[in-house]
Amino acid sequence: MSPVFQPEQTPDDAQLAIQAWNVMGGIDWAALPLVCEMFGINDPEKLVRQLCAIRDHQAKGAANG
Repeated sequence: MSPVFQPEQTPDDAQLAIQAWNVMGGIDWAALPLVCEMFGINDPEKLVRQLCAIRDHQAKGAANG
């Protein structure tokens, strides 16, 4: 399971992506439609881009120690 993502400051639209990340425990393609419905997300492509950014940020942090 992916760690819970809790950045210090985020843009308002990124808050939904962070909540989705935490609910799914990372990127869970099977859960994506349900999470979009739960949070009222109308642009799943934007959500996927944001989830990938969270994943890449965490991977970068893990690589740096």
